[in-house]
Amino acid sequence: MILVEKVNKYFGKKQVLKDISLKIEDSEAVAFLGSNGSGKTTLVEIIAKLLEPTSGKVKFLDSNNIIVDKTVGMQFQDGSWPQGTKIIDLVKFYKSKSYLQSDEFKELSNSFNLESLMKKNIDSLSGGERQRANCFLSIINNPQVLILDELITGLDLEMQIKLVNYFKKYKQKNKVSLLIISHNPEEVEELCDRIIILKNGEVFEDCKIDKVLEEYGSIRKRLLKYFEV
Repeated sequence: MILVEKVNKYFGKKQVLKDISLKIEDSEAVAFLGSNGSGKTTLVEIIAKLLEPTSGKVKFLDSNNIIVDKTVGMQFQDGSWPQGTKIIDLVKFYKSKSYLQSDEFKELSNSFNLESLMKKNIDSLSGGERQRANCFLSIINNPQVLILDELITGLDLEMQIKLVNYFKKYKQKNKVSLLIISHNPEEVEELCDRIIILKNGEVFEDCKIDKVLEEYGSIRKRLLKYFEV
């Protein structure tokens, strides 16, 4: 379980998150939605332990409610690496040379269409190619918590479908806690069990996908109502 307890975050005098408390169960898939500036990315980076909250705590708990460490994989929308870095360099750093000969590596590189890109400098890749590379790198260490930031942004329709289907199966197979930041309602419907909508740094709505679909018909229609408020 991920337990978020009364998290507040200030940047200078500006309060970005206001007293956020949440529970996210193991194997649960949650989408963080809301307008730009609502606090989505800040909250997720605090959950990932990339940012410290100004006050409050984030805890990873096991089935006995004992605090544990969990491996977190995160695909950044604008992920960047030092100039001259190649995907294959990062694979060797995170895993080993022998991993390059494994069936797992071959399957993953094929799933993300990266076979021809492994030895190219990441900074020379297109936006969509970097997006695929960052997705690949987010899971090679078998994370227990996987965070995807605008997964299908900048990708053609074929790759959008391929990645959504891949991560849908990946979530089911590996029982990870999946956290998604997205502006794409259809992606959320395919991958998630629950939505958390933020507004001005607060939880505006926390609801299971099934209930949203029952009431509004789609996530898109729910968000249209949100933006009207």
